[in-house]
Amino acid sequence: MLKTLFIALTLPLVACVNEPLPPASEKEIVTEISREWSCHEEGDGIGQDFNAIISADPSGDSKIFISNFHNMGSNDKISAIVSTDLSVTIPEQTINNQVFSGSGEISNDYTQITFNYTIENDSGSVQIVATFNYGGIS
Repeated sequence: MLKTLFIALTLPLVACVNEPLPPASEKEIVTEISREWSCHEEGDGIGQDFNAIISADPSGDSKIFISNFHNMGSNDKISAIVSTDLSVTIPEQTINNQVFSGSGEISNDYTQITFNYTIENDSGSVQIVATFNYGGIS
């Protein structure tokens, strides 16, 4: 009787264990991060705060546009690719005679993205770390 009671009382506890959530799809991640961000970036001789907007690229579920990336103005957009492991790839692209490439990491709660990227132009190259925060200048 005592053994049956023990099993009956512990069985509900086993059923209440939280299973890890499946990874979000690229489309779900893109939806979560598509908004205005407060940004701070640092690099060789560069330190600036600005806002940028991430939006979905309609040409693919994992693709995004980042307007005003590197404080270049809202008319200039960088394209990037989001992965289910919360990484972001900035493929090499040229905007305003500057070549951009790099990568980033999205926080698990979708409130911060840290980008490490390179800008190359006729003067050479610069490594930059940019932190995008949702909810205020970092």
